[in-house]
Amino acid sequence: MKRTIKYFAIACLIGIFGFWIYLNREKGNPVENFEYFFQTFNENYALFGVKDVDWQEMYDYYSEEVNENTSDDELFDVFKESLRKLDDKHCYIYRFNKIYFSGYNLPTQNYLDLLSFDFRVDTDDFSLQLIEKEYLKNKIDKSLMIGSFLPPIGIRSIFTTGWLADSIAYLHMSEMSSKTDKVYKAIDDFFEKYGSARGFIIDIRDNIGGYSIPVKRLAEKFTNKERVFAISRLRKPDSLHSFKEPDYWKFGPNNGKSYSSIPVVVLTNRNTQSAAELFTLMMSTLPNVSLIGDTTTGIFADTRIGKLPNGWEYRLSIRKTSDKNDRCFEDIGIEPDILVENTKLEIEMGKDKVIEYAIKYLSLKK
Repeated sequence: MKRTIKYFAIACLIGIFGFWIYLNREKGNPVENFEYFFQTFNENYALFGVKDVDWQEMYDYYSEEVNENTSDDELFDVFKESLRKLDDKHCYIYRFNKIYFSGYNLPTQNYLDLLSFDFRVDTDDFSLQLIEKEYLKNKIDKSLMIGSFLPPIGIRSIFTTGWLADSIAYLHMSEMSSKTDKVYKAIDDFFEKYGSARGFIIDIRDNIGGYSIPVKRLAEKFTNKERVFAISRLRKPDSLHSFKEPDYWKFGPNNGKSYSSIPVVVLTNRNTQSAAELFTLMMSTLPNVSLIGDTTTGIFADTRIGKLPNGWEYRLSIRKTSDKNDRCFEDIGIEPDILVENTKLEIEMGKDKVIEYAIKYLSLKK
């Protein structure tokens, strides 16, 4: 008991000391931080045209509101309102125990809020537990275990795999991990176990995104040649609506067996986000792939994280990314080849109409 009290007292002292450091940090001038924030977006943010936002007008308006006497709370509210108007789910502003995510129509979050925050909007049209209970046969495999101190916070498995009816292999990915070696191994293990499948269902419903580079390995298993899947542009700093020369993002076959002749269905919904949408662009270029489900979220831009002079952290979108035909789906999302939607009631009743349609669709391709 005494040892517990001792450790608790030490923890309290550390907490008090940390809070004292925060309160006595070099905060910077409110006007300096305001100018830094707006200038950073002015030179780097890539989606003013897509968002139809007049950044100069916003600057002119808020510059009248900020002066040497502006408090931290007031300055944070200015940044929060600016990002609210951008309505960009890739942007945020973060100060001590307060973070505001643009685009989610949510109030400012604190540490406790973040424990349950995972970027998915409430659609109630998908349940992985339902897939596991009603549709997967025999053994269900979980792999690619990760832990995260960022939302969603916790330890979890990203890959869920198993057999569906009619020798169809199933893979659900809940997010796109940056752990390249682990992603590669999980993908290779999947094909080692399910490579005999007569069809594949890759389910990225409720996938919150992350990093698209490692998961390219999965798309590469289904192609027999190099393909362009996206065209991406960085901003020029001297003009709000001008961009540098485009980068053509590609993927091609990797070593090992190719599955380019095997039919594949990719399942998407309104919670298929960010890097998962880039993966969708990859797969949509393949002739053996069909997209089934609902339209994706519509957030494609690469981001950059930085800090203001006062130490507050921000994130902004620095690229405008389009598909291989240079069509921009930001705020629009990628429409499936075949639209099939679940309702909340159907999910509650134990029925996933989307996966049932996909199984039937692949079963007819004999």
